[in-house]
Amino acid sequence: MAKRTKTELEKLRDIAEDYFIRLGKTGREIAELLEISEQTVSTWRKGRDGEKSWDDRKRDLQLTPVKLKELLMEEARKVVSGEESKVNADQLSKFMAAIDRLDKTVNPRTVMSVLQMRDNYMSEINPQRAIEDTEYNKMFLQHIISLES
Repeated sequence: MAKRTKTELEKLRDIAEDYFIRLGKTGREIAELLEISEQTVSTWRKGRDGEKSWDDRKRDLQLTPVKLKELLMEEARKVVSGEESKVNADQLSKFMAAIDRLDKTVNPRTVMSVLQMRDNYMSEINPQRAIEDTEYNKMFLQHIISLES
């Protein structure tokens, strides 16, 4: 295998990171897909100095409002049944209120991503309709952004 440049390795590292964090690929799978050693993937996985490891970033990404709500509901169950909770009741109440607010909002990035997927889909089946919908999609996205302000 030819020696890769620093730029090529950086691109591979970014791809590997995405495969691990977003797609859930193992180090071995990533090594095979990108034709690099498992040791290289393992080194990258630890993260650079001052960065979180890929494992920590994957865990953070997986901590969705639904998962967080499940964890907090388990703590609430402990409080109600008289068991020792890791979170005091006041903190638990504040966390639950914050999650309820999160459940009622939509992230503008998510809206934009969904609208882009819809635009791509519509452009394949009805290009004229996709063009017509673009202005409404922009207005809707601006509306969602204004709700966050």
